[in-house]
Amino acid sequence: MNAWIKRALIVAAAVLGYGGWAVYSNMLGQPATMDGVAWRAGCIQGSYAGLLTLVNISILEALFRFLLQRQGATAATLNTLLASTVAQYSIIIPVHLLNGTPNILLTLLPGLVIGTAFSSAYLWSLRRYARYALRDAKR
Repeated sequence: MNAWIKRALIVAAAVLGYGGWAVYSNMLGQPATMDGVAWRAGCIQGSYAGLLTLVNISILEALFRFLLQRQGATAATLNTLLASTVAQYSIIIPVHLLNGTPNILLTLLPGLVIGTAFSSAYLWSLRRYARYALRDAKR
């Protein structure tokens, strides 16, 4: 499959999945007058998830490489995960606060769990690759 098509499908899945969840989670138990807020929350979360999907891997790779030169592989992995997570949520939480999103934690929780699991797995694969590259370079 073409790399651009693969990226487009992944981004579409992120937009629809996270955006749809945000709409659903913010319509739960809310009066009908809040539907507009729920749909805006879905657009915010879906757009953010799509954009984040496009840039997250590049950021993880660059930050991991940078930190790996300065610390051990485990520390670089954990610090990259922590820094990227803090950066992501320091942007999206204020946006949802400005929107008046009623269920911010419920809106963001799936992304936190899934995104952290994905980023962790991706970073561990980078760590493994770096270990093999280092071992091969020493031969």
